[in-house]
Amino acid sequence: MTNLQAAAVPFLLAASLGVGGCVAARPPQVAAIAPIDPRQQEIDDRKEHLLQQLATCESGSWGPQPAPIYGSRGAYLGRFQFSARTFVTYTRMRDGTELTMREAAEHAQDYNKAASLAWYMIYELEQPWHWPLCSRKLGIPAQVKQIKQL
Repeated sequence: MTNLQAAAVPFLLAASLGVGGCVAARPPQVAAIAPIDPRQQEIDDRKEHLLQQLATCESGSWGPQPAPIYGSRGAYLGRFQFSARTFVTYTRMRDGTELTMREAAEHAQDYNKAASLAWYMIYELEQPWHWPLCSRKLGIPAQVKQIKQL
């Protein structure tokens, strides 16, 4: 082999590996976005609005709160004024999760977790009576009935 041939071997080897390793780039995959059903969107919006009304009635506002909220000398917690025992019981019913009383108290202070449980209790179990005064004041049973008719 001549010097020229010896020098060309690594170059040709690298070039063949580069060409063999080239793969045509695939176009990026775009996730298919499910079309939003306007009827279902209206139902969900009305349900969410009802939960916001309930939280406002129970605690004076809705949404996350930087400081813990206590009612009745600490017996009720968070925007939805859950007792820790109620939170434990209904979380277990909903998904089988076993919470300690301390965890339940922390979850009750978390607006999103508490709203999720209230959603379950009101819309799936049809038990708005857990909030007797605000349920009557807001007409929650009648509002739930209207939402079901949509």
